Amino acid sequence: MSNFTHALALYDMAGQVDRLRFQLRTLPPAPAIPAVDSVSARVEDLIGITSAVSAQIKHCLSDLMSGEPTKAALKAYSNALAPLGEALAELGRMHAEIAHYNFTTHPAHRGSPSDLEVPRQEVNEMVSVCCETADEILEVAAIELRDAAVKLMPSPSRLQPGTPGRALRAGSALPSLPPTPPAVTPRVAKSR
Repeated sequence: MSNFTHALALYDMAGQVDRLRFQLRTLPPAPAIPAVDSVSARVEDLIGITSAVSAQIKHCLSDLMSGEPTKAALKAYSNALAPLGEALAELGRMHAEIAHYNFTTHPAHRGSPSDLEVPRQEVNEMVSVCCETADEILEVAAIELRDAAVKLMPSPSRLQPGTPGRALRAGSALPSLPPTPPAVTPRVAKSR
């Protein structure tokens, strides 16, 4: 794989991590307790991302002889794997706390709302801490992936004509505009 291909794959993976971070921020804040289904969906998303990173590591290991870009990508994916695992542990802890509250604590104290106040507050605190911790950990993983992608991306001056990405301006993620055609005088409509 080329530098460009590895860089795009790393950017894509960082984008997936950032989307998950955004989805975590959309969970309802305290005093509401997020639904188990929404937390399960975030856990499944993170499992998918972690599996994809693991697959990329396996792919890089099988293609290790292709050179430095593969080694750099392998290092980035390997460095991102540990934070992804830590974030998964945090989301798992949050999921377990919410499930325990919903299916054990809440039914046991359903008749007395005053008895539910303290457990609800404890769950809210745990959910907040787990969300914040997971977000910080995922940010580390996304930065690791994005930084590696930036290092692998060839500079515009080194790109060959016809190379993908050639139309990007230096320092800009926007494609450059095609050159403006020479001034053309508009035709005047002939009267009939």
